[in-house]
Amino acid sequence: MAVFLWCWIGLFTAVLLPLGIAMLRGWAPKRARTQWSPARIRVQGVSALVLYGGGLLPAVADLTAMPREAADLLLSMTTPHLVFLSLGLQGGAALSDWFGRRTGPWTGPSGAQG
Repeated sequence: MAVFLWCWIGLFTAVLLPLGIAMLRGWAPKRARTQWSPARIRVQGVSALVLYGGGLLPAVADLTAMPREAADLLLSMTTPHLVFLSLGLQGGAALSDWFGRRTGPWTGPSGAQG
């Protein structure tokens, strides 16, 4: 079981940590930069880091040999909240971009200037 937990920690660290840090600094693939605003890219980076923390918490709690009751209390109070916070950040960033694209200067009916 410990081998699986160490592999889980290694995989999460190798994938989500560099991705989150890069997106938090504003880096994204060219396709994403053309479709998303810079603010959305940064929020996606924060979301990846929150997901990283939520994904590591169960493995770390098992590896530290916490008493089972304390680990269950910690995991039930934090892990789902961090996962849903990450999803909420992603959804909020997507909605912000969507509404930002829909709003623009109004030129009147069919583009006619008034």
